[in-house]
Amino acid sequence: MRNFHSLSGTVILSLFSALAHSQNAPIKDTAAFQSAPSQVVHLSATASAQVTQDWLVMTLASQKEGSDAAVVQKQIQSSLAAALALVQSSAQKGMLDVSTGQMSVYPRYGRDGQSKGWAGVAELVLQGRDITRITEAGGRVQGMTVSQVQWQVSPELKRQVENRIQGQAVEQFQSRASALASSFGFANYSLREVRVSSQDSGHDIQPRMASVQMDSVAASPVPVQAGQSRVVVNVAGSIQLK
Repeated sequence: MRNFHSLSGTVILSLFSALAHSQNAPIKDTAAFQSAPSQVVHLSATASAQVTQDWLVMTLASQKEGSDAAVVQKQIQSSLAAALALVQSSAQKGMLDVSTGQMSVYPRYGRDGQSKGWAGVAELVLQGRDITRITEAGGRVQGMTVSQVQWQVSPELKRQVENRIQGQAVEQFQSRASALASSFGFANYSLREVRVSSQDSGHDIQPRMASVQMDSVAASPVPVQAGQSRVVVNVAGSIQLK
């Protein structure tokens, strides 16, 4: 896995200027003004790393049509039950998690607005980090199609990367804070507040051909290829110049 680190920071300078008070101003207002913070600088720093996605989500779907809603519902339920029975033996927490997705039966209408019968869909979701296990299980399912393949970064990998680059973001924040204090002619600074946040971007969603049905028990594994995501840690806050 090849990582690329990028550090960037944005600075928003906010210096509170003194406002002239009249001699008739109440003493309590003057005291409040004198205690108001000044020489406050807001800044942020960011660290990021590019990682290979390691969590696969594969959605299989069974779609049926007919003139009777009850019959359509029975067909998609039967297809889903058969698929569940087939893949449950391969399930293992974190490696291959099996769950059902949406299930619905709805009316179909023609261009003339007249009823054309009923359609139904039932989904089976296979996800985890064991890519071979997932793609082979998906390839064995009969009567369902692969409707969507989505790649993500697993929570475990995301936490690992965040822990690794968080120190870089904090270091960058401190470095910028020191440089800003010096640039404005101050010897030091104190930290007023700080916020640390993280995110990842680049989820890869690959729609599949819903018309291709896998009818053979000996079907080949579904071909997939992981993409890249960028994990970002942002440190933002304000400092008091001294």
